[in-house]
Amino acid sequence: MNTQLTVTLAGQDHPQLINKLAAKTHELGGKWLISKINRLDNQVVGILKIDIPAQSVSQLKELFQSQQELDVRVIEARHVGDIKTDHLTLKVESSDRPGIVNDITRILDNIGIGIVKIENHRIGVPDLGQALFFAELQVDVPTEVDIEQLLEALQQVDDGLRVKVLETV
Repeated sequence: MNTQLTVTLAGQDHPQLINKLAAKTHELGGKWLISKINRLDNQVVGILKIDIPAQSVSQLKELFQSQQELDVRVIEARHVGDIKTDHLTLKVESSDRPGIVNDITRILDNIGIGIVKIENHRIGVPDLGQALFFAELQVDVPTEVDIEQLLEALQQVDDGLRVKVLETV
């Protein structure tokens, strides 16, 4: 029987680090199902979803946690009942203000929507004397949630906040 793990890592990068971790995972009979890894100024940060035989879990945990220059966290995935969801991409635009990401994610969480990915940025507009906030979110929306009500709830975050459904994945 296999176990799925979520591994987060951050710290000093060095040559062959990712290759070494992937090769050792393979040697233990595991495979990386999903990996998102970024490097910046000799630092690495990543999140991995790994499927591995149950008897190899402790060895894999030891391998990742033995990387002295990395901060590593390994979490065994819990099996959650299958909930039918629609995969949506939402685009949010608004004037920037402190706490806007917190307000958006709190509303989504309260409705039971899972955030798969969020990317946001701010752009200063000197002519307007303010900054604008842009976000793109990939979310899993339970099929019983009405999309129009979701959009209305998000638009309550701030006057002038606009949210669009870009695509259904």
